[in-house]
Amino acid sequence: MNERPVIVAVDDDVRAREQLRIELERRYERDYDIIVEGSPVAALSAVEVAHARGQPVAVVLASQWMAELDGTEVLSRVRGLSPRTKRGLLIALADWGQSSTAEAIQRAIAVGCIDHFMSKPRTSPDEDFHRILSSFLQEWTTTELLPPRQSSLFANRIGRGEDDAFDVVIVGAGPAGLAAAVYGSSEGLDILVVERDTIGGQAGSSSMIRNYLGFPRGVSGAELAQQAYEQAWAFGARFLVGTEVTSMEWGYDLHLLRTDDGRELTARAVVLANGVTYRRLEIPSLERFDGIGVFYGASPAEAKQFEDRRVYLIGAGNSAGQAALHFAKWARHVTIVVRGDSLEASMSTYLIDAIDAAANVDVLLRSRVLDGSGDVQLTSLRIVDDADGTERDVDADGLFVMIGASPHTSWLPTEIARDAHGFVVAGAELTHDQLLDNWLLPRSPKAFETSVPGVFAVGDVRSRSMKRVASSVGEGSGAIKAIHAFLETQAKFAALRRSPAP
Repeated sequence: MNERPVIVAVDDDVRAREQLRIELERRYERDYDIIVEGSPVAALSAVEVAHARGQPVAVVLASQWMAELDGTEVLSRVRGLSPRTKRGLLIALADWGQSSTAEAIQRAIAVGCIDHFMSKPRTSPDEDFHRILSSFLQEWTTTELLPPRQSSLFANRIGRGEDDAFDVVIVGAGPAGLAAAVYGSSEGLDILVVERDTIGGQAGSSSMIRNYLGFPRGVSGAELAQQAYEQAWAFGARFLVGTEVTSMEWGYDLHLLRTDDGRELTARAVVLANGVTYRRLEIPSLERFDGIGVFYGASPAEAKQFEDRRVYLIGAGNSAGQAALHFAKWARHVTIVVRGDSLEASMSTYLIDAIDAAANVDVLLRSRVLDGSGDVQLTSLRIVDDADGTERDVDADGLFVMIGASPHTSWLPTEIARDAHGFVVAGAELTHDQLLDNWLLPRSPKAFETSVPGVFAVGDVRSRSMKRVASSVGEGSGAIKAIHAFLETQAKFAALRRSPAP
């Protein structure tokens, strides 16, 4: 058994292939077996042989335009042979401006065929090429060969009874909570983050976030969360992971939070960043396509990647209707699957009218998705018509599930206002009636502040939030500014209370 990892590359252009070989062998041959092929079939065979020998395949690089198979097809097959291998699509300089190249990249991203795209090496050394390839290898090494980096940092966990009083307790370590932890700890606040599951929240499970500012080739949710975690930790934030906050008692000076392991934590301010759980279909056959053909929620950024493809959406609310119309601008055909008898009960009339008028949008009433299939990506769905029980298989390139989300707010005190769906109402969204009983301060709530002074809600748990990674990061950092103002005001009131009467 040979455990030395392998880098496989394929290009049927002789000169480009030789340049690729030079760059790979000079920089990586000491630590990796380098295989450079001129045939896509030979490259796929090399991946299979490596597996048979017990060699892990770290990276496969494939030129997009080749006579035998194009690069996206090669990398799609690699995903089936070796799912954890990093896959890079090589683009020649002359092909960057071609619409066919852009379309190939977008479609490959949409269905999860590739991890990144990159230029073929043009000089020696080509440091831009090596920068991207090194990031591939770093990501692959982190997941395949090294223990989780978090384990070495959790020595900073607080012990029972040790330092149970903080300036700010942040409940939840998704993007919003991590942003609050980074900005708060960097500005001198004593921060504790309590996370019941794992660092990163919903975003941490995303295989690739493509539209986050500053990452043109995308970044995995786990990597983004890990870097934010380390950043917050380096500034002094402390973490309790695998611990759940079960109740809270609020006060004008201090808030008391109790956890499932018996801790009692006090904080001058609290940030609720504990997110939501998206309702899932619970169909086992679709789970393997999560993030690479099956998506929970719908992002406008995904639409262009489904140009001329077949998209299905499950949901009957306004968000599903808006998403369907947006996808219809690009997709060949969009189908909305609805369990009920009509859309009128849950969707606005203007959206229903627009859907009726759209030539490439259909609505399937009294219908459900039962199953899905595909080799390395989603290619078909099985749908049942509940009216007569008939089932049929349909071609599908993408499935977007928009059946709602449940916020984690049942443990909060009743004084913290929530909307009809359980999301926390904050800031300008608070009504006079929601503030009447709890709000005794001579000011309005600050940005992201709830109906209880000093308790803030950010990210997906907040009512009417955007449900996007970037907006959650902005809210988390923005809450810290509001907390500084709150703590300053709190200190002034405390000083006035201590002052003797004239």
